[in-house]
Amino acid sequence: MKKFRTIISVIIMIIVGIVGFFIGATVNNPMGGSILFSMIAGISCIIYVIDNQEE
Repeated sequence: MKKFRTIISVIIMIIVGIVGFFIGATVNNPMGGSILFSMIAGISCIIYVIDNQEE
């Protein structure tokens, strides 16, 4: 289950990074938008895993 969570987290960060690239392109900063959205998604995935640990 741990590997599944890791894979899903990476996939979510990649998809959100692509979306952030296109949103950032509308304001002439595509890489900034991509990095920002990926960081937000990554932090939220880390918080989700910490809150839902299996004992």
